[in-house]
Amino acid sequence: MKAQVVFKTIVPQHPVISGESFQVQYIIEDAEKPGSFRAPLFGNFRVVTGPNIYTGTVASGKGRVSLRNTVYTLVGLKTGMFVIPGATATVDGKMMKSNDVVVEVIPEEEANKRLGKEPRVGNSAYFLEPGEDAYEKIRQNLFLKVMVDKKNCFVGEPVLATFKLYSRLESRSDIVKNPGFYGFTVYDMINLADKQSAIEKVNGNSFDVHTIRKVQLYPLQAGVFTIDAMEIKNNVEFSKSVVNQKTEQEITEGVLNNNDPGSAGENTQTFETDIRTDPVVINVKPVPVKNKPAGFNGATGMFRMKALIEKNKLAKNEEGVFEISISGKGNFIQLSAPTVQWPAGIEAFEPVVRDSLDKTTSPLGGTRVFRYAFVSARPGEYMIPPVSFSFYNPDSGGFKTITTPPLKVSIGSNENIIPSGAKTADVKNADKGKNFWLIGGIAGLFTLCGSVWFYRSRQRRSGKIPIESVAPASGLSVEETLAPVFLWEKASGQNFYSSLHQAVWNFFGYHFNLSGSQMNKENLNTIMKKIQIPQNLIEETGHILKVCEAGMFTAVNVGADKGRFLEDAKRVLEKISEKIKDNS
Repeated sequence: MKAQVVFKTIVPQHPVISGESFQVQYIIEDAEKPGSFRAPLFGNFRVVTGPNIYTGTVASGKGRVSLRNTVYTLVGLKTGMFVIPGATATVDGKMMKSNDVVVEVIPEEEANKRLGKEPRVGNSAYFLEPGEDAYEKIRQNLFLKVMVDKKNCFVGEPVLATFKLYSRLESRSDIVKNPGFYGFTVYDMINLADKQSAIEKVNGNSFDVHTIRKVQLYPLQAGVFTIDAMEIKNNVEFSKSVVNQKTEQEITEGVLNNNDPGSAGENTQTFETDIRTDPVVINVKPVPVKNKPAGFNGATGMFRMKALIEKNKLAKNEEGVFEISISGKGNFIQLSAPTVQWPAGIEAFEPVVRDSLDKTTSPLGGTRVFRYAFVSARPGEYMIPPVSFSFYNPDSGGFKTITTPPLKVSIGSNENIIPSGAKTADVKNADKGKNFWLIGGIAGLFTLCGSVWFYRSRQRRSGKIPIESVAPASGLSVEETLAPVFLWEKASGQNFYSSLHQAVWNFFGYHFNLSGSQMNKENLNTIMKKIQIPQNLIEETGHILKVCEAGMFTAVNVGADKGRFLEDAKRVLEKISEKIKDNS
């Protein structure tokens, strides 16, 4: 008989301090199918973060049981005894409610008294004493930090970069410049819209800490690269008299008018200041040459792989699906499709890519699935040979190659019947992947044409598909350099702009012999002026890169028609290419 499901609410057993954060946890234990979850109203508390959901197993008297923990971080708005209601959830098809809990919220003075500490008088950070240097006080109580988990890594090994604003002041902050991440594929974990904040102690003082951005940076090539500065403008308000006021911060991106300090009261003063992070230099090492497998294609981390054929008996001209799943931890967003050596008689097409990734882990954990569609017009027994996949593990410092077993598929002599009016290819919604359902073999049906089909036809036998990065120009024409980007034209904005951004830099990297930290806009402008590229083309290039960066690194709608924008980029690069040829 199955044990009873436990649904409980957990809060700190000790009093919490007004204005400081604490966590409330809603835990479901030993549920087979936890379903919908509904949090209560936190009437006397402000939600700082949440819900953050954690799953796993824990040891208990019943052995190991499943666990689902939904966590909210709250701040008490006033002092007193308050009830935090239980949450409701559908568990194994039944509605359940966790227990209500009581939380005591006390003022800081009482907490200090209980701990034997001297209480503070007023809020020294908000009060500006007569003769006190306001800008020095801002410098000590409002600052910006960037933290990276490493400064030396291998190609494909992630660097975790976190940008935090620390404040004890009443401030309005505007992000006026986001950092550039040239030389990296970027995966956002937290951004400003997530509104993640916490309380941290610095030199004995409690600071409100706002995580503005947290990203995983996956290096594309070896070299020395710089994470340049994030810049923020601030309007800071001080009181002319001692008051007990909880300071608050407002943070926006490109929204506040910093020339307007706002409506300061008669007893307050407002000061404007700029803060920025220091540039961070990252040294990216190439993976070792020794023992590098011939089929190594840049995968870095720890992976496992499996393959299957969805249906191993097919009719002639019936579409089949061969699926490869790569799971583990590593540079998933840079993984290209494994090469499949298709047997003669089978026509196969490049795969649809589906990701299931955990954005809270670094390196990324999860699964990338490659689904290859194939057809055959010749009856018989076919064997899809083993597929190999090689990766480099930075932890062990070695390479590993994993291989799938061979798989058999039978093609019958009966003809697959296609309903009247059906298409042999259906381009699915690009947000779910550029999924081509191609069925051949019946004369007179529709055929595909155009540049996308031309490009894909050249690639399908190799089984490769561009994901985030674009192969270096290597002497290709502008049209060929941008060809992979056209595959993302109807896809999600971030994929499209990231692919185009990389293609543009590959173009200039090839023509101007740029690499590493040389690949920045200031250096590019200097080179183009030196070889007499017209100013209008230099400005258009800068605009293209700026729009791409906005599309890659922010949630802002850049308002550009992607098809037209891509054609404009192609036109600009072709004109620059002509000028380069004229000058050579």
